[in-house]
Amino acid sequence: MSVKPIRVLLAVCLVALVAAPAGATKYAGEFMKIPVGARAVGMGAAFSAIADDATSPFWNPAGMVYLPYKETFLQHAEQFGSLVNHDFASAVWPMKNGEEQRSALGVSLSAVGVSDIPITPRPGGLAPGDWLDFGTDNDPTTPGNGQGNGVWDPGERLLITADDLYMANSMDMVLSLAYAMQRGRQWAWGAAVKFVRQSIPDTLPGEHVTSFGAGLEAGALYMPNDAITVGIVMHDLTTTYLTWSNGTRETVAPNLVTGVAINFKPAEGHALTWGTDFAWDFEGRDLDSQLKLGFLNSDLRTGLEYWYRNTLALRGGLNGKDLDFGAGVRYRHFGVDYAAALNRFFASNDSAFPDDHNLETTHLLSASFSW
Repeated sequence: MSVKPIRVLLAVCLVALVAAPAGATKYAGEFMKIPVGARAVGMGAAFSAIADDATSPFWNPAGMVYLPYKETFLQHAEQFGSLVNHDFASAVWPMKNGEEQRSALGVSLSAVGVSDIPITPRPGGLAPGDWLDFGTDNDPTTPGNGQGNGVWDPGERLLITADDLYMANSMDMVLSLAYAMQRGRQWAWGAAVKFVRQSIPDTLPGEHVTSFGAGLEAGALYMPNDAITVGIVMHDLTTTYLTWSNGTRETVAPNLVTGVAINFKPAEGHALTWGTDFAWDFEGRDLDSQLKLGFLNSDLRTGLEYWYRNTLALRGGLNGKDLDFGAGVRYRHFGVDYAAALNRFFASNDSAFPDDHNLETTHLLSASFSW
C-alpha cells in the first residue's frame, strides 16, 4: 500500500496542532483523557499501538479490525480512592474479516461522576453575619480592600455552617461511534465521531449548568511485520467545541499520541508485549509534563504484558509519573481484568505538589465477553 495516506494524515494532524494553541480552552474536556480498561491501564496506558480489544474505539479506532469476534466490554473505576466514579462500556462488531480487507464498527460510552459535592450559597444570597467583612485580605487591622462595605468580597472568610450547604452531583459523558478498515496486510485506519454532554451543579438547589459538544478522532496502525506495530492517534482532530447552557463556549485542543508495540514469544505458551507511547499536548502544560518545549509538552507511557497460555496475564507500567500494575484471566469467551494506579508515585517529593500524599490509589475492574 502506498504511504500517501499516512502523509495526508500527518499533514492534517500538523495543521490542526499548529492552530490549536491559539483558540483552545486550557483543560477543557479533561475527563475525556482519563484512560479506560484495566488491561490498558495496567500497562501504563501504553495502548495506542496495541488496541486489539473492545476498548479500541477509545485508544485507537483502527485497532477494531484486529478483533476476530464480536466483543462487549464493561468497566468500573474509582479514581483517587472513591472520589470519582468512572464507568465505561463498549462493543465492537467485525463486518468483513478477509485476509487483507477487514472492517469493523464500534460504539463506546464513558461516564465520569462525582457525588455529594457541597455547594455554597451565591455571594448575592449571603446575609449580614454570614461572613467576616474584613476585606479581601481578611485582615481587620488593614482598612480598605472592601472592609466593612457590607458586601462579600473574594477572600473574606465565610461563617456558613453545614446547614447552609446542599449536596449535588456532577456527570460528564461522551458517546463515540467508530469505524475502521484494513486495506493490505500492513495498514489499518479508523475514525470516530464523539458527542459530549456535561452537567455540573449550579449554586441554586436542583439547578445544573450543562454543555453539549461534538468532535472527531482518527487513528492508524502500521505493521511492518508480525512482531512490531506502530500507532498514531489524533484526538479531537477538528477541535471539539463545547457549548454551555449559561452561554459559555469552550474548545478542546487536538492532542496526538504516537506509539509502538513489540511482541515476543520467549517459549511455547508464553507471550510478552512491550508497548511505549508518547502523548503530545499543545496547550503549554509545563508545570508537570516530562518533556517541555514551548507550548509543546509530552508524557511517556510504557508497559509490559505477559500472557501464560492465553489464560493468565500479568502487567506493569509507567504512565507519566504514575506507577500502574494489573492482572487478568481469560476463560473461553470471558475475560476479567484488574488494575491499580499509584498516582504520582514517581513524583512524591516534588515540591510543586506538596499534597501528593492525598491522592489515593485508583482501582479499575473490567470484564469482556466475545462471541
